[in-house]
Amino acid sequence: MTDPRWDLVVRGGTLIDPAQSIAAKRDVAFSGGKVAAVAEALAGEGTEVIDATGALVTPGLIDIHAHVYHGLYIGRHADQTSLANGVTTVVDAGSAGWMTLPGLRDYVIPTYRTRVYAFLHIGATGLVINRIMPELADINFAQVEEAARTATENRPLVVGIKVRIAHRATGQGNQANAREALRRARQAADLARVRLMVHVSDTPIPLPEILDELHAGDIATHIFNGNAEQVLGADGRVRREVRAAKERGVVLDVGHASVHCDANVARRAIGEGLSPTTLSTDLHTPPPGRIVYNLRGLMSKFLALGLTVEEVVASVTSRAAAAIGKADELGSLAPGMAGDAVVLDLEDGPFSYVDGAGNEVKATRRFRTRHVIRAGRRLPAAHADHL
Repeated sequence: MTDPRWDLVVRGGTLIDPAQSIAAKRDVAFSGGKVAAVAEALAGEGTEVIDATGALVTPGLIDIHAHVYHGLYIGRHADQTSLANGVTTVVDAGSAGWMTLPGLRDYVIPTYRTRVYAFLHIGATGLVINRIMPELADINFAQVEEAARTATENRPLVVGIKVRIAHRATGQGNQANAREALRRARQAADLARVRLMVHVSDTPIPLPEILDELHAGDIATHIFNGNAEQVLGADGRVRREVRAAKERGVVLDVGHASVHCDANVARRAIGEGLSPTTLSTDLHTPPPGRIVYNLRGLMSKFLALGLTVEEVVASVTSRAAAAIGKADELGSLAPGMAGDAVVLDLEDGPFSYVDGAGNEVKATRRFRTRHVIRAGRRLPAAHADHL
């Protein structure tokens, strides 16, 4: 008997791979932790074979905005809350600043099987001090040179600089701090030659002013928030500055977190043709009464809000990989790419998703995880947390 040709073969599923413009029946084989082959019907056997008949097969999901500094303030455990649900790559969005990054890098990430990248907070302590006070209420915490140095010295872990332009970050009503924090974050990102992610929910300064500072590849997260400064103008239509930002390549990221995504704003914007570039969770340990959905839950919610299956998958695979500068290795199941994949069922039924504003989105379909593949190996799947 000859040795199996592949480590793992996924047979009979419908491959949804927007990077390759594939939405068709395909077999996918993995060897040595990478994608080895893709074809309508692969010859040869694998050491392990997964029957994906009736299911969708996608690249491993990517969540570009989560908080996985487990043990520190709001951080979640990446393997338990993300990887088990099909999210093979997570980006920690500013939990750590230059003073606290070593803990995440040296003691937390090495315990995970999930692939983790990070946006470095412009604030020296990251979010840990926010439990006591706004992290940038004292602008001296925003240290450009130290942030840029740390980002540069910690590549490829650090993919960008993060700043929260919000009352609870820069001080209630403190426009001067907000503008200076944005200026310093922009400067640090430019010095380190990395992208900038800006929290734009509940901003004390005008949204167009923030968008003016963002270049192609930079990220505006919480883009569908329902606060005063949002994507919709006084007339209820999408603001021209928002359209212009997307047209020049600014990434419009959902960053849901329940309280940072108003379903009515999202529905109106999508109806006017402004779809999000990426879906992300802002996964964290929430206070009592707040529901934080996992990425599959958000995929289901935005499917109900009008995105197609292909658009939903692109927003958490190919587009997400591009948003963090990793499209050459993640976000697709082309041969040679990282061997991360998820087998998903799209099940029928009445489902409901709520947000922090009390809005409800009723859905007739939702994504469920059947199998998770990380580095070419099948892992146990889970249906934990909120769908």
